[in-house]
Amino acid sequence: MDSAIKKAFAELPEQVTVPQIATATGRTDSGVQNWIDTYDDFPDVLDVKDRFHLRLRRDVLNWLAKHPNLFDTKRRGPQKLDERALAARPAAEFLTVKETAETLGVSRESIQYYAASAKPEVSRDPFPPAVRRGTSSLRSWPAVRSWILRRDDPLPSSPLPWEELRTWLLAVHDLEKDDSAPGLDDRGLTYAQRDVLERVRVAVAQGHTVPDGWAEGVLGLNPDDAVTPDAGPVAAGRMTPSQLAAELGISLGSIRGYARRYPAGCRDPFPPKDEHSARDVEEVRSWLSRSGSLPSGGI
Repeated sequence: MDSAIKKAFAELPEQVTVPQIATATGRTDSGVQNWIDTYDDFPDVLDVKDRFHLRLRRDVLNWLAKHPNLFDTKRRGPQKLDERALAARPAAEFLTVKETAETLGVSRESIQYYAASAKPEVSRDPFPPAVRRGTSSLRSWPAVRSWILRRDDPLPSSPLPWEELRTWLLAVHDLEKDDSAPGLDDRGLTYAQRDVLERVRVAVAQGHTVPDGWAEGVLGLNPDDAVTPDAGPVAAGRMTPSQLAAELGISLGSIRGYARRYPAGCRDPFPPKDEHSARDVEEVRSWLSRSGSLPSGGI
């Protein structure tokens, strides 16, 4: 291990935070978080103070000594990834691994690493799931962008007072809300709005409480728009509204309109959505066919 790292650690307090570890090792906060998510033997959290997880300095230093490969400069990951994510404005919302890598200026292997090291079974904040469209495997860019930005600002596992949680939920939104040329998703939501919705989803999934209707109110959205289309892995044969629209050749507004005009209890209700806002593709296809609303190219 580099003597400069040992010296930097010697100047730290007995219990250290992720930002302090990052500074001492010359990495970003997200780089250290990668170690935490990837290595089962990374030192455990001993305490939480002001939203920061604390670990014993000596335990972290000993762990680093056991993993000298982390300091091989040829293996270091991309730097300033959050800045690249904030600046990127890809032409499409759903991107392949190659397109995502090009958007961020990293290798395809880097994107594949994030997906593999932050799977739902090993990470509290999994990498956005891929969806199939024809022969392509695609991910929502706003969801990937939000995930990258959360890497530098992970949500503490311990309960937070509402004001602290609210600050975390609005962190990127408050930074970008006055952007004169904001990025937009397929629904017309700005990247700043999508980031709030993604953070709400993550917070709720991790057991935090977000008041009902809060996101709609603070962002000025109707309830349908305040649902993230990437709320987690969707079961085979099911698609979210934007995916259904692309698959069946109809507009996203039509999907929402049918759901509102033909609710449960009517003579032929539109197929119901699940907890991920996904519907059975074949059920929707059959319903559209019965109603005469399925385009000829969507059969």
